[in-house]
Amino acid sequence: MKVGLGKLRLRTVLNLGVRKQMDLQTSVRVQLVNLIAVLGIVSNFQYSVLFTYVNAPNFWIMNGIHFSVIITLVYILYLNYKEKYSLARIITVVTITIPVFFACVISFGNSSGFYYYFLVFALSPFVIFSYEEKFWILFVFLYNNLLYVWFEFFGSPGVFAEGTLIYDESVQELFRVNSVVSCLFFVALIMFYFLRNTNRIQKEMIRTNAHKDRIFSILAHDLKGPIGTMNSFLGFLTETTPDKDELIVALKELKKSTNQSYLVLENLLDWVRSESKKIPINLDSVNLSKMIQNAKEILNLQASDKGIQWELQVPANVFVHCDERMISTVIRNLFSNAIKFSFPNAKINVAVIQDPNFVELIISDSGIGMSVEQIQQIYAGKPFPTTFGTQGEKGTGLGLLVCSEMLKNQGCMMTLTSSPNIGTKIRIQIPTSL
Repeated sequence: MKVGLGKLRLRTVLNLGVRKQMDLQTSVRVQLVNLIAVLGIVSNFQYSVLFTYVNAPNFWIMNGIHFSVIITLVYILYLNYKEKYSLARIITVVTITIPVFFACVISFGNSSGFYYYFLVFALSPFVIFSYEEKFWILFVFLYNNLLYVWFEFFGSPGVFAEGTLIYDESVQELFRVNSVVSCLFFVALIMFYFLRNTNRIQKEMIRTNAHKDRIFSILAHDLKGPIGTMNSFLGFLTETTPDKDELIVALKELKKSTNQSYLVLENLLDWVRSESKKIPINLDSVNLSKMIQNAKEILNLQASDKGIQWELQVPANVFVHCDERMISTVIRNLFSNAIKFSFPNAKINVAVIQDPNFVELIISDSGIGMSVEQIQQIYAGKPFPTTFGTQGEKGTGLGLLVCSEMLKNQGCMMTLTSSPNIGTKIRIQIPTSL
């Protein structure tokens, strides 16, 4: 349990300043700065204790430097939290070199290999700066390499007092080995974290491309039919002089095609927004009975064309706590699906059951139903292949997926029960208050 809490706290620290609207690459850079700050805090504390224990030269001065650097690294975490990302990155690449520089100048010289850290620091800008900040990448890379070259070829060994632990050459060698191992560890940890997130970016790109392909598929196929129908009837109306009955039939078909196109586009836009996490949620007390009636009126023509009857058991003025636009979209989608997949001359039952804490909306149809695999895909949030209604009506495969996502975002529950060639029953529980 304690290990789990520790991991949770560390994850919280590493995600300081990461926002939902960030692209993945930017969020990775913020996380890497946080990771470097955390590693710096731990290592500075560790070396402060070691310097004191071995009685290193000027260890009190070094302890003051270590303490100042720890405070600065904590401040870097605060800057990320306050979304001062550029300043946090610049301070990071400057701060991490300070304790190593002073350890080489006033304490150990080049005896214990601390200057090896400059090679690690030279790599840090490549993972925390973007290509647009190439000046900082080049600057940090060059000055850290220059510091390494200086201490390697022109540095002098440390002068240690006789009788102290650090005077022993084997202890100095131990510090040198520790420096090498620590450098390799830090490089491996940062590169592992970077590769892990690079893998996330690649997966996100694959997912984005799949979504783009699906959007193009929907635009190319699902809108082609309704728009083609509208074009045909508009051509008929402009090229002939129809009588009243023909005009009414044509206008009804135009209205049906318009409604179908609108629902496809609305589903598509809502799905894209839900995938990009950009759907705003405005919870309020709204009249569910009125929304049900409005959705029924919009789709009455579509239902009457198939001879479908509505059977409503909806009390007047039932209020729920939800986002009105989202719930309206959900109800229209569910009604449209019920009509589309019902057999001709069937009934669609709509019932509302009131509970002190929630209202349950039940929509039942008699039609082709869904398979267990389709229901599982909906629960898993995965689009499924385009399906056709009982009279060849085409669906996007997004309607129920969009509904499920919208309901989940509002704290609502949706359960599906269905049997092939019998029908589908959908239950939605909507809270009545916060």
